[in-house]
Amino acid sequence: MLQLSEAIGVMLPVLYLSVTFIYGFIFFGEFRELELKTPVILTVLLGIHGVELVLKGMTLGIVPFSTLLDAFSFWAFSLTAVYFFIELTVRVKSTGLFVLIPAFFLQLLSSLFYDWHHTPNPMLTNPIFMVHVIFTIIGYTAICVSSLYSLLYIMLNQNIKHHRFGRVYDKLPSLSTLERLGMRSVQVGIVLLGFGIILGHLRAGSLLDSYWPSDPKVWLTDMIWICYLLGYGIARLKNWRGRWMAYLSLFSFAGLVLITVTVFFLLDSFHHFN
Repeated sequence: MLQLSEAIGVMLPVLYLSVTFIYGFIFFGEFRELELKTPVILTVLLGIHGVELVLKGMTLGIVPFSTLLDAFSFWAFSLTAVYFFIELTVRVKSTGLFVLIPAFFLQLLSSLFYDWHHTPNPMLTNPIFMVHVIFTIIGYTAICVSSLYSLLYIMLNQNIKHHRFGRVYDKLPSLSTLERLGMRSVQVGIVLLGFGIILGHLRAGSLLDSYWPSDPKVWLTDMIWICYLLGYGIARLKNWRGRWMAYLSLFSFAGLVLITVTVFFLLDSFHHFN
């Protein structure tokens, strides 16, 4: 099982690079027939990566999140899975290149430098905690994808405003489509992150006898989710659209990253992974 997981791990960067090239061809308008095959292509990629994660987890005895390189691999999987869902629901395939490029590099780093000899956090053996971590990471990933679409929106809007056109901007979808993609990503992030938070509080209640433990990571995650939920609700009620919504999403994500790095790396927490 270890050998098979290692073999698939070596193969994954090649697969991600191949799929990235396929979406590059789609973005630049070459081999348009490939657009019809992307659901099968992404299903195969996610299936193979999912098998690798399961085999790695069975070998380690946990869901493999215990190191930064573990997180890189699962983040690559999450980026691809979130994008796949958005592609299926919004039916736009010309932005996959921008999601798969970072997914490829994350998986490449994980595969090149992965170390099988480490001591994982025993909390990752608990099924509820594992599902909590999975949904939380995928939720954060969806929010990250929404900021990517906001950045593309702002860049395209600025180029249209100043009459600067190039091959890349000519191939991007319309501003309204980028707005839809960003909003759908936020919706996915709010739902999945919320589910992950609920499971986390339930696990804390059984493990620590408190549903709201004194942990900065818990407070931060709750605060981020509430802010995004309120922001999304207000945006829908006020019918905020266009570049102001894109700027709000982008600045919110920048603040999220800054606060997360500060809390997760500088403050103590009861659930460090390693």
